[in-house]
Amino acid sequence: MSSMTEYALARRPADWPQPEQLGFGQKLAPWVVSAEHRDGEGWSALHAMPLSEARSPMASGGLQYGLSVFEGLKAYRGPRGDAHLFRPREHAARLTSSARRLRMPHVPESLFIEACRLAARLHEDFLPPQGRGSLYLRPTLFADEEALGFRVAHTHRLALIVTPSSDPLPKTVNLWAESELARAAIGGTGAAKTGGNYAAGLLGLVRARERGCDDVAWLDAARTRLSEAGTMNLFVKIDDTWCTPPLDGTILPGITRDSLMTLMREQGVDVQERGLDLRELATLEREGRLGAAFGCGTAARIVRIASIRSESSTVSFPDDPQVAVLRDRLKRCQEGTESGFSTWACAI
Repeated sequence: MSSMTEYALARRPADWPQPEQLGFGQKLAPWVVSAEHRDGEGWSALHAMPLSEARSPMASGGLQYGLSVFEGLKAYRGPRGDAHLFRPREHAARLTSSARRLRMPHVPESLFIEACRLAARLHEDFLPPQGRGSLYLRPTLFADEEALGFRVAHTHRLALIVTPSSDPLPKTVNLWAESELARAAIGGTGAAKTGGNYAAGLLGLVRARERGCDDVAWLDAARTRLSEAGTMNLFVKIDDTWCTPPLDGTILPGITRDSLMTLMREQGVDVQERGLDLRELATLEREGRLGAAFGCGTAARIVRIASIRSESSTVSFPDDPQVAVLRDRLKRCQEGTESGFSTWACAI
């Protein structure tokens, strides 16, 4: 593992934007943390390099065949100004699952967490004050062997970039139910966090916006049940129960999704994993039993869903103050100010 004494801490430029002006993903921090895996040798030590020097071979399997998986997690400032990662062990486990699906090497939890810690420490000066933003960390595992040919690669790299980001603001979206394209199918890669899934979803986003909506509501391969809201997991309230699609191998097992289910159950709120058919939701709306809906994810935290539209109908979801309460409680957990969830924070 690399020692911090080997590297100079990055400092914010004098003209660096205020946290509220950072947005998401617009400003990349100057260091990349990396390690290499070779068959028969295992993982190298972590090292850092300037972002401007980071390169990938043009013939690599990551670039040519999509042999790449990634994670997205955040570092926050706690109540005393100290920095911590939010649930890195769960992100490490998900990266392992994604890598297994694409026949890529296992990244030990210790290596993953130390890479995240090193990246966060190098850029701690870029981490906004508590409540005003975070460091978004993007660890990516990819095949970088310098050779064409579709096969299991002999050389892989774990590389981690950082983008300082604003705290996400409350947001409301309208979704378009995509009835022609499918994001994932049983037996596919829907549960893996791999770039190909996102690339395949881009046309759905464009089609939704062409129809006057903000994002796409993905249905299952049979085009009947909801699966994801854009790149987010989703929840719908039916009567007094929050419902979310089950993890059937086509849906990404979101860390934010899991955090919210834990928080709701800890408060005695009923949460169920079950299928959500659009026609059923339309019937429930007519019966007055349909409540609020929201999407959730690391980047956006919680986004209220106002409606899901299709060629034949529109299902509308009322506002519910419980969504704002959930959002605020999740934010407190992420920032380390909510008692009872200290194990979710990992000091850098």
